[in-house]
Amino acid sequence: MRFFEKTLKVLLVSPASPASYWGFQESTWFVGARAAHIPLPLITLAALLPREWQLRLVDMNIERLRDKDIAWADAVMVTGMIVHKDAMKEIFARCAALGVPSIAGGPFVSSSPEAAELAGADALVLGEAEDTEVIDRLVADLRAGTLQRRYAAASMPEMDSSPVPRYDLLRQRAYCAMAIQVSRGCPHRCEFCNVRMLFGRRPRYKTPEQISAELQAIYETGFRGNVFFVDDNFIGDIRAAVKVLRAISAWQQSRDRPFLFYTEADVRLADNDALIQQMVEAGFFAVFTGFESPSKEALTETAKTQNLKIDPVDAVRRLRDKGLLVYGGFIVGFDADGPDIFGQTDEFIEDCRIDFAMAGMLIAIPGTPLEKRLKTEGRLLFETDGDAFGATNIAPKRMSRMELLRGYRWLLKRLYDPKRFFGRAYAALIEWRHGPKRRTTTREYLAVIKSVIRQGIFSRYSLHYWRFMLRTLFRSPSKLGRAFATAISGHHFFRYTRRVVIPRLIEAEKRLLAERNGQPTNG
Repeated sequence: MRFFEKTLKVLLVSPASPASYWGFQESTWFVGARAAHIPLPLITLAALLPREWQLRLVDMNIERLRDKDIAWADAVMVTGMIVHKDAMKEIFARCAALGVPSIAGGPFVSSSPEAAELAGADALVLGEAEDTEVIDRLVADLRAGTLQRRYAAASMPEMDSSPVPRYDLLRQRAYCAMAIQVSRGCPHRCEFCNVRMLFGRRPRYKTPEQISAELQAIYETGFRGNVFFVDDNFIGDIRAAVKVLRAISAWQQSRDRPFLFYTEADVRLADNDALIQQMVEAGFFAVFTGFESPSKEALTETAKTQNLKIDPVDAVRRLRDKGLLVYGGFIVGFDADGPDIFGQTDEFIEDCRIDFAMAGMLIAIPGTPLEKRLKTEGRLLFETDGDAFGATNIAPKRMSRMELLRGYRWLLKRLYDPKRFFGRAYAALIEWRHGPKRRTTTREYLAVIKSVIRQGIFSRYSLHYWRFMLRTLFRSPSKLGRAFATAISGHHFFRYTRRVVIPRLIEAEKRLLAERNGQPTNG
């Protein structure tokens, strides 16, 4: 090992994410990309390491991790969420076989440091790396060759200590979008969510100057297109969000608006016209909101009380009318849910005209209040892998596990039936009053050509595709670009639902049936 050298070689590895609705794996091809989003945590970590160190980045979502990559390094740093735990375990084993120490961090490590999958890592970093004591100790121990098993942040540092991520390390053309994080923390207390556990209840924001610098860093890579603000709740602190938005608007105007943005925010946004206007002026075109359920009983149960204070259908239409498309998150399987919840959710989504409707089964994530409660009640079936689109680890209260699986399968087939999807998408586009635009990139023009060929000629749903496109063209031609983007995303939803999720749910039903009958299963 070469730990006594001043300049260390560090390999930063982002594990491959399993296919999911969030990954858009079936759609990235249209724009010539290999992944939807960048590994923002790793390039942020890279900016915290000594500038003189040699760094390499391997994102396993776009390229293979080779043994020679590992052997090159003095240390390998890996970060991931719970869905990455098996991939992380494999990386640690490969590092150990090649005699290179591995260091693990990220949400999975912070929430489950005793997990078996982490046993192979040489060191664990719990909490946020911006904690100067943690990063300074880690750097010093790496230099001295005295790596410890655990490094734990003593506090949640303010975001003004977070550096500009190393966007220069990315192969930017391999991604559909860039990403920025403005804040951490959420003021709400949803029972199923681990954001408060990981990042606290008090929202912490970067300064406007930091965000301007990050936008400039992305701009200097040559990237032009969409940027995802990855905040769990962009409006957790509205005053801080407004300050950031003013800086974004000024930066955008001074550079002829090279970017458009999308983010996550709670439904309170719909009640603040001035805030919506500022977001649209800054270049935001869409917002993802966790609606979770049409059931007031379920929302009360899970402490999502902010959703009870507003009419969701009216909220969605107001957001679109002011300039923001609305994407929605939904959950089935709350204790209050009976077998009728699937029809109610389907009707709710249709009424709201939400095309991107991410519906999953309720799962208990490690460390959440939900997990603790279900353990006490004896209703936690197994440790989850974080996949809300597979089998839940919760024993439902008002329906059987089979009813939940079959009802969920019915709901997904309804939501991602092409005819119904394009119907919702068209209604949403017509209601949407778009704000300022940016220039269309060359690869977006190429994506349109690919879409016309792949979806308009060779797909099973070509008739619905053309009806959607032609209706948009004649009714609102200025929105045709967004219509193509929606259709391309829909291609992923259709294929992933049909080829992966539905077969997996059918297998889960078969295993459950065999379990009922006392027959052996394969897992």
